[in-house]
Amino acid sequence: MMEILAIALIGAVIFLPLAARAWIDRKESQAERLGAEIRAAVNRKLHGESLLSVRVTREGLWHPGRVVLDAPRGYEELTQAVWPTVVRRLPADYELVVKAGKDIPRAA
Repeated sequence: MMEILAIALIGAVIFLPLAARAWIDRKESQAERLGAEIRAAVNRKLHGESLLSVRVTREGLWHPGRVVLDAPRGYEELTQAVWPTVVRRLPADYELVVKAGKDIPRAA
C-alpha cells in the first residue's frame, strides 16, 4: 500500500506541473491567435496601421481574458470606429477594455 501511495505522490509531483504548463500554454496560444485576428480586423477597418494599440491577455482560473484598446489623446475616434468590430470577435469569456487616451510622448 505504501508503494502505491509513493508512486502516486511522485507521479503527481511530476505530472501536475506539466499539465498546468500545458493548460497555460494552450490559453496563451488562444489569446495570441485572438489578438492577431483582432489586429487584422482593426487594420482592415481602419485601412492600414494606426496609433490604436490592441493588447490581449489570456484568461486565468479566476479571471476572464481581456482585450484592451488604447489610443493616444486626440485619437479616441479610432476606438469608437473599431469597437463594434472587436466586440463581434470576442469570445464569451473575454472582456473588452477601452482605455482613456494618454498624451503622445514628445521627442527631446
